[in-house]
Amino acid sequence: EVTTASKTAESAGAAPAIITVVTRDMIRRWGYRSVAEVLEHVVGFYVIDNHTLPNAGVRGVPGGLASESGNIKVMIDGRSVAFRSTSGNWLGQELIPLNAVKQIEIIRGPASALYGADAFLGVVNVITLSPEEIPTADALIAAGVDGSNPGGYFDVVGGHAWDKFDFLLGAAGEKRDRSGLELPLESPSWAIPSYNQGNRAAYDLHRDSVTAMARLAYRDPGGGHAVLSGYMAAIERGGDFATLSQLTAAEGREDGSLTQLGQYRINGDTFWPISKTFGLAAQATYSQGEVLPGDRTEVMSDVYYVRRYYGYRGMDGLLEARWTPGKRFNLIIGAEGMYDEESFPTPEFIDKETGEVVGPARTEDNIELTNIAAYTSLNAQIIPRYLKFTAGARNDHHSIYGNQPSGRVGLTASPRSDLTLKTLYGSAFKAPSPYLLYGKPLRSPEPIGNEATSAPLNCQFRNRSRACQDISGNEDLEPQIIHTAEGQVAYRPLTYFQISSGVAYSILSNKAEFTPQTVNQIAQNVSQQRILSWETRIDSTDSDHYTGYGAFEIHRGSRTLGDDVYGADVLGDNLPSYPTWIARFGLAVDLPFSRLVPLEASTESVLVGPRNSSDSSTLAAGEPFVLDPYLKLDASIRLHDLYIIPGHESGITLRAKNITGELGPDPGETGYEYPLRAREFFLELRHRL
Repeated sequence: EVTTASKTAESAGAAPAIITVVTRDMIRRWGYRSVAEVLEHVVGFYVIDNHTLPNAGVRGVPGGLASESGNIKVMIDGRSVAFRSTSGNWLGQELIPLNAVKQIEIIRGPASALYGADAFLGVVNVITLSPEEIPTADALIAAGVDGSNPGGYFDVVGGHAWDKFDFLLGAAGEKRDRSGLELPLESPSWAIPSYNQGNRAAYDLHRDSVTAMARLAYRDPGGGHAVLSGYMAAIERGGDFATLSQLTAAEGREDGSLTQLGQYRINGDTFWPISKTFGLAAQATYSQGEVLPGDRTEVMSDVYYVRRYYGYRGMDGLLEARWTPGKRFNLIIGAEGMYDEESFPTPEFIDKETGEVVGPARTEDNIELTNIAAYTSLNAQIIPRYLKFTAGARNDHHSIYGNQPSGRVGLTASPRSDLTLKTLYGSAFKAPSPYLLYGKPLRSPEPIGNEATSAPLNCQFRNRSRACQDISGNEDLEPQIIHTAEGQVAYRPLTYFQISSGVAYSILSNKAEFTPQTVNQIAQNVSQQRILSWETRIDSTDSDHYTGYGAFEIHRGSRTLGDDVYGADVLGDNLPSYPTWIARFGLAVDLPFSRLVPLEASTESVLVGPRNSSDSSTLAAGEPFVLDPYLKLDASIRLHDLYIIPGHESGITLRAKNITGELGPDPGETGYEYPLRAREFFLELRHRL
C-alpha cells in the first residue's frame, strides 16, 4: 500500500504514477545504508557520488554541478527535507536512521501538481514506522574498512506506543574515510596545488555524518491525529575532490578544503475527520540550515583560504480538505505557502599564517522568497477495477517568477487480476535554487598580500586548457519546465513472478545549471532537452527459498543549446553525463540448512553503460569523449532472526561492496571525473528488543 501518488492509501499497482516501493525488509536484505544506495538500485535513477553529497539524475537528466539531487523532491512522511539554499537533498546516512523507516516510495516523473516546484523529475517519500511497528530498541553497529581505511557506522531507534500516544526516537552516524582514491586519468583538466604536483591520490576524504530524529504523536481511534516531529543533521567532508581545486590536503600541511554543513527541521501534522467522508489536514514546518564554522575552501592561493557563510531560515504551511464519499471517489483541495529567508554574504578571506580576515570586508546579502499555491486532485473509479481516472492541477505564485501552472492526468486499468495498465501525463516547474541565483564567487576580485606574484599562478593542471574555475549565480535565470508522457504495463502470470515495462517521453525547457563560460562556471538556462526512456524490471520471489530481480533501462535523447552558450559548437546536441543504458540484478537465497541456522546469501550488481563527458570536461578536452561501462558488484552473508536471548532478536552480517574494486569513473563537472568508492568490507551487528 502506498500514499505518495495521490495522498490517499491505494495499492502500488492502482496508484496513478510509475512508482517503486522499497520496503524495510529489502533495505535489510540488500544492506542499504542510505537513500542514495537505495536509488542506485532503482530503475530510472543514476546516482553520481562526488564524495561530498550524492547527486541523483532521473531518466537521462543528470543533476549538474552543485545540484545535490535537487531535481527530485525528497520527503520524510510527506515533508520536504531540502537544504533550501541549494535546493539540494542530503541522501547519505545523515538523512534519517534507516532503522526508523517502514518503506520508501519512489515516483519517477513530474509531480508538481501535488507537491510543488521541487517535485520536478520525481519524488522520494520516506515513510517512518507506524505505532504498532515501533520497537523498544533496534540498534545496528558496524566496523570495517573502506579500501584500507578503518571506519564504522551506527543506527539506533526506539520508542513505545500506548493507548492513543506513541513516540519514536532515533540517531545514526558514520565515521569513514575514502582517502587513497585517485583522480581518474580520463579527467582532461584537474587542478592541484604545486606542492602535490605529480600526485593523484587523495589524502583527505574523511566522512563524518550524524542525524537525530524525534516523533511524538496522538492518534484518535476515529482517524484523527496530531504529530510533532523534529530532525537534525550535520556533515563534515574532506575536500580533496572539491569543485575549485583538488588534492589540496597533504601530510604535514594545514591546507585542505573542508565542507561542514548543518540543518534542522520541526514539523507539525494534524488531521481532523469532520465526518465519515470529509476531513481537514494541516501541516507546518520550520527549517534552518547553514555553513558551519569549520568550513574551509582552498582556492589555490598561498596567501588565503575562503570561509563561506550562506544559510537559510524558512517556513512552510499547508491546509487541505479531503472528501471521500466512497471507495470509488476522492477529492483533495489544498493551499500551501512558503517563506524563505536566504543569506548569501560575500565570503571572508582568511590569512593562512595569522588566521585573520584579510581582503574586502564581508557584505551581507539577504533575500526573501515566497510562494503561494492552490491545488486540487481527483481520483475516480469510472469502472471498478477496469478504469480509474486521475487528474490534478496546481498554480504556484512565486515572488520572482509569478504564476507557474502544472498539472497531471492519468488512466489506470486492471482488465484482469494479473494485468495492470497505466497511461499518464504530467508537467512540472522548478524555480532555480537560491545558490544558482545568488551564489558568490569564492576568489577575491582584488589581489591580497603578495598574491599577485604567487597564487592562482600556483595552479598545476594536467593541461593548460582552463584556469581555476569559480562559480557565479545569475539572477536572470528562468524556471525550468518539463512535460512527460509515460505508460507502463505490469503482468503477474504467477504469484511468484512479475514483469513490468514502460516508456516515458519528456521535453525539458530552460535547463538551468552552472555551465562553463571561459574560465568560470556561470548559472545559465542552457538548453531544451528531449528524452525517450524505456524501463523494464522482472521480479521473482519464493518467500521460503529466494528473492531476485533484474532490471534494464535505455535512455535516448538530444538537446538544443542556446545561442549564447559558450562552446556550443564543441558541446554538440548529445546529452551529457548520463548512461545510455543501465542493467541491474539482485538475488538473495536462503541456504539449504537455513531452517536450522537462518542464513541468507545475497548479491547485487549494477552494470552502467557508456556515459558522455560533462560539458566542462568536454570543453577542457576540446571535444566530447565517452567513459567506458563499468560493473559494481556487492555481496553479503546474513545470519538473521537469532533469539539467543528469548524475546530479543539478533543478527550478524558480513557486507562487501564493490568487491571487484571497480573505480569507474563517473562524470565530473569541473574538468575532472569522480572515482567510484573503493572496496568496502563491514561486519554489522544488530540487536532488537
